[in-house]
Amino acid sequence: MILFLGHSTLINAQTTEAVLKKADKLMLMNPKQAYQIAEKYYKDNSLNHKDKLHCLFILTNTSNLLQNRLEVIKYGNETLKMADNGDDVITKIKILGILGNTYQFLKLNEKTRIYLDQAELLLASPKIKDSLSLVRGNIFYLKAMNYFYSLDSDIALSYFNKAINEYIDSKNPLAEINIKIAYLNKASCLIQQKRLNEALENLKLASINPKESSQPYPPQFAELQEAFITLGNAKILAAEGKYDLSNELLFKILNSRKNQSARDDIENDIYDLLSKNYLQLKDIEKHDYYEMLFRKQVAQSNIETAKSVNQLISQEKVENDVEKDSINQKYLLLIALSSIFFGVIISILLFKTVKMQKKKLLLKKQVSENI
Repeated sequence: MILFLGHSTLINAQTTEAVLKKADKLMLMNPKQAYQIAEKYYKDNSLNHKDKLHCLFILTNTSNLLQNRLEVIKYGNETLKMADNGDDVITKIKILGILGNTYQFLKLNEKTRIYLDQAELLLASPKIKDSLSLVRGNIFYLKAMNYFYSLDSDIALSYFNKAINEYIDSKNPLAEINIKIAYLNKASCLIQQKRLNEALENLKLASINPKESSQPYPPQFAELQEAFITLGNAKILAAEGKYDLSNELLFKILNSRKNQSARDDIENDIYDLLSKNYLQLKDIEKHDYYEMLFRKQVAQSNIETAKSVNQLISQEKVENDVEKDSINQKYLLLIALSSIFFGVIISILLFKTVKMQKKKLLLKKQVSENI
């Protein structure tokens, strides 16, 4: 933060493009600092189209990493309004993917699919080079998740496979992270289909080995990934009827996450599976306890999601009202200009008409005098 924001002399000595490139590098490891840099530069009205679009992308992406959903939608839609389908098409595809992911979090599946379908359509653009496998992989992955949440597991698997193939072809270091996440969620999809051996293989492929990575993983990524892999193994054990072994893994995850911030996407699954396992073990007291925890967590998640959706509706209403006011002002200006224009034309026509009438009267008078 000090390097970029604390010394104005240093900032002024660098071009905007150079500073934004540094913010790009910070996005993964320090999204908050990257956001602050982009936010400061975005306020500069002298920015050219390219740099302004770059700022908007950083603001959208870092808001996504920081889980500020409303900010994602705000800056994402601003980016889409500004971007075109020519030179900006890659940025546009990335933003459509981020927005699709955000709407998925808010459980607005249809809206998610609209954005991701637009992104997939743009992937056919000649501007998308074969070397941009990461971009294609991310869109295919997000579409896979959308179908997975919609319980269309066959279609989801086809998109997971497409995403994984793109990540394998990619030379971008981020693909090393994304392919691990894709293998993990493909395994969840296979567990849903009771294809347990295949699921187990994908969980192994999802496992993290920092020594194999070409760059450091984001903070807490490895720990969280391993927690999800352990949860996947617990689901497989439960599907095989090994409920006690499944519970051991579930408690292992809970103990390892005692000092970490809660995450609905893992705690909810753990409590749900514990309640189901204890029901199979005929321990009704523990079943009721973990089912209560599960329902409580889900209810809280639903309240927070509903709050976010309501805030989104309010935000979109304000934006629509501003847009309507802008359109109304344009119409009023157009009407005023039209009135002036037609008023001038009518005045000219009236002047010409009066002039012609005077000429006719003068001609009549002359004719009368000659008679």
